Amino acid sequence: MKEIKGFFQYYKKGDDDILEEALSNVSYEKGKVKIRDEEIKVEKKKDSLGVFLANIPYAILGEGELHWDLPEKVTKVQGDALKLVEIGGLNEVATLETYLIMEMALRSLYTQWIGEVAVIKYKQKKVKVKNTDYRKLKLYLLKKGWSKYKVKINNEAFPYSQGSLLAWAESFMDEKTSLAFRLSINVRNLLAHGEVEWNLYPTRSSIESASFASWLLFQRLQKSK
Repeated sequence: MKEIKGFFQYYKKGDDDILEEALSNVSYEKGKVKIRDEEIKVEKKKDSLGVFLANIPYAILGEGELHWDLPEKVTKVQGDALKLVEIGGLNEVATLETYLIMEMALRSLYTQWIGEVAVIKYKQKKVKVKNTDYRKLKLYLLKKGWSKYKVKINNEAFPYSQGSLLAWAESFMDEKTSLAFRLSINVRNLLAHGEVEWNLYPTRSSIESASFASWLLFQRLQKSK
């Protein structure tokens, strides 16, 4: 528990109980780590941490299923993650791609929330931008030189940073889903910066859980409209 809490970039009250429950699904015996229904051969007992860190969605949320009716940017990453897991040998990259599914889902979720027209307000200015997305909005504000802290999109503060985007998406998540996304993206950030200190063992089950959790966000968004 202590080692895993060291990876938290976005910690919330109540995470400890959920994390403890998830860790109860992980055990080591005779060179193998069991995580829920998956049994993974490892080099040493301390690799149990690497198994957990590479399979956070599966450990926390349980069994999922692949969804291909997600936005194109999400399914592309999902397909890449599946190929990497099937090929094997590129475990750090496969783990990063798995968690990129979840990050791209958040970005795409915001894009769908915007709709066809984004109404941007900055001080006394009001601009309507059609057919935009999260990435393009960030670039638009950067080019304009407008303070990200003073901009509102469709009458709400713009979630410019990764942390604020996670916070924005909380309304479409339960507590377990929130922790799965936050911790997965924490690990994804470390891997993206070359911080590879563990032997990682990603599985297809984790991709399925990440896909299903992402899909549920879009279902909840549709119901909220």
